[in-house]
Amino acid sequence: MRIYHALSRKFGLELEAIPSLGTVQNYVNYYARTKLENHDRVDDIRRWVEDLTFNGAESLTQSVTFTCAADIHGCSLVGNGSDKKPFLVGLSTKAMVLRLAIPPESFILHIDATSKLNRLEYPVVVVGVSDRSRGFHVVSLFVVSQEVEAIYEAALRALSRVFTCITCQQLVERFTMGDADKTQ
Repeated sequence: MRIYHALSRKFGLELEAIPSLGTVQNYVNYYARTKLENHDRVDDIRRWVEDLTFNGAESLTQSVTFTCAADIHGCSLVGNGSDKKPFLVGLSTKAMVLRLAIPPESFILHIDATSKLNRLEYPVVVVGVSDRSRGFHVVSLFVVSQEVEAIYEAALRALSRVFTCITCQQLVERFTMGDADKTQ
């Protein structure tokens, strides 16, 4: 209804002159799927992840995706969201990952998940650090299919692998804080 009434206000039209709500909603959904890529088609998402897969040649600020596993050709395996093949994709930049390249006693690694960031309510796991001045800095976001211990472990393994590729060092953290109330 919000879109329907907004059309009336913004274009100065009477409600009777506007197409039916169903017609407007169909158009909005069509536009969002085709022009804004607002959809959940697994093949399209896989292609998008593969196009942005971390390879080490990116600039410091270029967005990259990474997963915990790859096929024999180096393409990221994202899974399909089932229990046997969970969906997990990490998003970050080299500059954000480099926030972990400080002495481990000088930061706290935070891991938390929320489901309210996207339309389909896929959990988004936020990994970040807080420094001594209590500033929070995002390191990576992971879109996952479930909030279970195995997914959290896989996300941290993927982040550790990318950190090692960037810095040639092992990821070491001394303090970790998480809100894993749904983790099994």
